[in-house]
Amino acid sequence: MTIVLCTFLWCLFLLLQACYEPKMLRYVRLQKPAWLQRAGGGRFVLPLAALALCFAERASTAIPVWIATFSVAGLLVALGWSGLARYRELLISTSNARAKTLGKE
Repeated sequence: MTIVLCTFLWCLFLLLQACYEPKMLRYVRLQKPAWLQRAGGGRFVLPLAALALCFAERASTAIPVWIATFSVAGLLVALGWSGLARYRELLISTSNARAKTLGKE
């Protein structure tokens, strides 16, 4: 259960971090969300909460579990972010194609 919760916290952290990066937002063709200003502190608290959770579970394996859950979360967020970019690209291209066909009629 700790591994799942730590991975979830890392995923939230990485998603917040991606939303703060203008290059990442341009990659998926999104605007900077308004709620991001209020959630800024979460970027720094979430990794520490995950580390504290790992230490509370078992101190001898806390650091390896913390790093491993970061790796898993990084893969999940990267796959999700690229999937979102592909979905938005297809959505925009189909709407452009529809606009062109409606303009020809």
